[in-house]
Amino acid sequence: MFLNVLVAVDGSRSSKLALERAIDLARAMNSKLTLITVAPPLSHYVTLAGVSSDRMREELDRWADVILHQALAAVPDDVIAHTVRAAGQAGPEIVREIERGGYDLVVLGTRGRGRAQEGLLGSVNAYLHFHSHVPLLSVPGETG
Repeated sequence: MFLNVLVAVDGSRSSKLALERAIDLARAMNSKLTLITVAPPLSHYVTLAGVSSDRMREELDRWADVILHQALAAVPDDVIAHTVRAAGQAGPEIVREIERGGYDLVVLGTRGRGRAQEGLLGSVNAYLHFHSHVPLLSVPGETG
């Protein structure tokens, strides 16, 4: 039984589908749902583009706030939901939240990249697979 579910959202189609599945699970099991988004770290090249680090951090934080607000708005009133906003590398930040929050299940979308791209670029799914000690439900994005 999953009573405390964490769902990662980033505004992508696959994360929206993951949120839908997490809502279905939360309803069926009367679970608490926590939505997390992670604002990415600043690039070292930001200042070369003529943008201040402070300004870019504000924009990334604003992006994360919008993503969380939109995701929370999609959660029906009969589901108890909370939000968490973190900043940094998504995989390690989500693992930190898993350990902090005592979750029973993590739900997140997959981008559906091929094995070559996954091997070269890595993925949050792969990171969580190897670093999380709770079940992981990966929801693929629809193709076509």
